[in-house]
Amino acid sequence: MDYKEEQTQENEILESIYPDELERISDTEFTISLLLETASERKHRLILHVTYPETYPEVTPDLKVSVDDSFDAEEGGESDDEESSSEEQVVRLENEIFFTSDDLKKLEFKLIDEAYDNIGIPSIFSLTSTLKDAAETLFQEKLNKATKEHEEELLKIEREEQKKFRGTPVTVESFNAWRLRFRKELGLDEKLKKRLEKLHKGKLTGKEIFERGLADGDDVDEVTKSVAQLTAEDS
Repeated sequence: MDYKEEQTQENEILESIYPDELERISDTEFTISLLLETASERKHRLILHVTYPETYPEVTPDLKVSVDDSFDAEEGGESDDEESSSEEQVVRLENEIFFTSDDLKKLEFKLIDEAYDNIGIPSIFSLTSTLKDAAETLFQEKLNKATKEHEEELLKIEREEQKKFRGTPVTVESFNAWRLRFRKELGLDEKLKKRLEKLHKGKLTGKEIFERGLADGDDVDEVTKSVAQLTAEDS
């Protein structure tokens, strides 16, 4: 096999497929920039860096995947201007998804596995297509995960807000405890005692009790009973 001829022919094919995306560094080294199709308004590009070993395609090519930072910076600058001119921005999770170093390693391993399966034939176009598909799938998986986490956080916040309106459940015990505190704070028992003392000393009639306002609220029943007892004693 004429390795040089195989490499030259593949380069010509790649240049026709990626006229703007392929950047040649030397006869055996080049990069291909890939624009990913994602739901994000912020565009994402990955760069596949390819180096031919001397005996390629009888051996796997050297591959490295990286993020096109210069492209992202240009897009990011435009996005920042738009955000600064807007008074209110809606949370767009898809615009917060980025590829980490671990993500890039994961993509590289996938390409290396496929490259081994294609030993003996030129495979850069196939590897480039695989990288684009795998990166777009990975992006969507990261977005799905972020969306789920965001929704769970919103539900957590909502549950905490609902607790503020639920209050403490009322039981017989808690009501009785509150009633005792309430009567003590307002001195209702002391007031009732004084009124009963007046009733015993002056022996007022039921009509006089109500006319003088000695009985009101929660004390009506208890005062009425006292009046009945006084009336019985008088008779």
